[in-house]
Amino acid sequence: MAWRIGLTDPLDEEGLALLQGDPEVEVMEARRPSPEALRELVQTCDALIVRSGVRLDAGVLEHAERLRVIARAGIGVDNIDLEAATRRGILVMNTPGASTIAVAEHTFALLLALLRKIPPAWLSLREGRWERERFVGAQLAGKTLGLVGLGRIGTEVARRARAFEMHVIAFDPYIPEERAAALQIELVPDLDELFIRADVISLHVPLTRETHHLIGRRAFEKMKPGVFLVNTARGAVVDEEALLEALNSGRVAGAALDTFSEEPPRSPTLRALIAHERVVAVPHLGGSTREAQRLISRQIVQQVLDALRGRDYRNVVNLPFPEGADYRALAPFMRLAEVIGRLQMQLIRGRIYRVEIDVRGEELRAALRPFGVALLKGLLTPILGDEVTFVNAPILAQERGIQITEAAQPILGAYAQAIACRVLSTQEARLIVGALFAGEPRIVQVDDFPMEALPRGAVLIMRSRDVPGVIGRVGTLLGQHGINIAEWRLGRDRPGGTALSFINLDSPASLEVLEALRAMPEIEDVRQAFLPEN
Repeated sequence: MAWRIGLTDPLDEEGLALLQGDPEVEVMEARRPSPEALRELVQTCDALIVRSGVRLDAGVLEHAERLRVIARAGIGVDNIDLEAATRRGILVMNTPGASTIAVAEHTFALLLALLRKIPPAWLSLREGRWERERFVGAQLAGKTLGLVGLGRIGTEVARRARAFEMHVIAFDPYIPEERAAALQIELVPDLDELFIRADVISLHVPLTRETHHLIGRRAFEKMKPGVFLVNTARGAVVDEEALLEALNSGRVAGAALDTFSEEPPRSPTLRALIAHERVVAVPHLGGSTREAQRLISRQIVQQVLDALRGRDYRNVVNLPFPEGADYRALAPFMRLAEVIGRLQMQLIRGRIYRVEIDVRGEELRAALRPFGVALLKGLLTPILGDEVTFVNAPILAQERGIQITEAAQPILGAYAQAIACRVLSTQEARLIVGALFAGEPRIVQVDDFPMEALPRGAVLIMRSRDVPGVIGRVGTLLGQHGINIAEWRLGRDRPGGTALSFINLDSPASLEVLEALRAMPEIEDVRQAFLPEN
């Protein structure tokens, strides 16, 4: 029987020819399918190749009677319910890296157009004017390029920058110094130094809670006057209103923008930004080259065919469990491991170089490797966003110099089943232990402090002296700022010693609130973490 493969979006000719030329494949095309047509594809196809415009949620996947593979022709898979797909045994795959070169080249296309004032010069000439003196630009040679993020695209941009005789500095706290040195890139210890030194700043980070508005008013105030900014990452990494102000004041000499917080841009701020005389803006063209689209098309088709025939499962973003594994039984522990990893990344100081995992319970020990992958996925997601999957998390961790090993940990309490993760960084070590209560994740130990805390939503983790009045003063301060406490769990080493609080909030605490808490004499440290709501 032929494999039935559904297409909801156009494929490049090479990929389509590869599908149509396979004698074991029947192609079903339904461009921009209606809900009814999409359900029919899900019911009758062995594989679907989609782009970002098609949403495959749990309701749609309920109809997946024979579907085995969902293939996203691109990187992001946020339009696919991964948990629902995994529960039904459907492999979900994407094509990471296919557009890396295209985006790196696009970065320089935008940068050169901006510095040499090519768009306004062309418009002037087109209108019959010859204004050479008006369009005196700047050259790249001798300038310092500051890269925010040194992943695949940032690395390729750095290689090209050296050909332009630029000095390259980068901020990426998760990249080992040896790797940067091998690329002839100077790692800087913090963003402030990059802002102060860079003549050109290029953004190459995913959009996460931590990177949202990473480049805002404070960042622009720190930047060298006359800096140029290039954004081929995600629009919301930049506070676009603050960028407009910085352009108007002259703090930023020019900006080249490929992405926007709203696409297509409609707000007055974005319209004013795009129309600004010192802005070069294009409609998210980073990966829009014939070569990149041809490569994506070929890759996704070959991946689908290999997966259907059981030859290879590369770029699968949900974790295929070992044969015979009971996903329903292990899934809650996978979620627990992932949330422990997320919490660790948001609490630890310094660059992580080792992750140690331990479990209690023989049933869990048999699945130690998938739990380790889930820990790494949780650990890296706050900094890399949707780029991290169960498949690539170990590789991404290895690239960042993070080793994961099994090592016995001092798990407190009489828990029959528990997962422990100890993270070691250049500055500290931290142990977090989790268990399931009625199938729901709980944090039962942080370092030497036992507790039973709910890892969900916005959380304050506060270390304080165990003296009277702390809870009341903290509660009052939060209340004054309109922040409601959902739960407060506390562990202590001894009466009158040190206490560790795990405080669930109904809304996040602002930087002002965190600074006010840290100013209290009884409080030794306070951090805020953001965890999944479910």
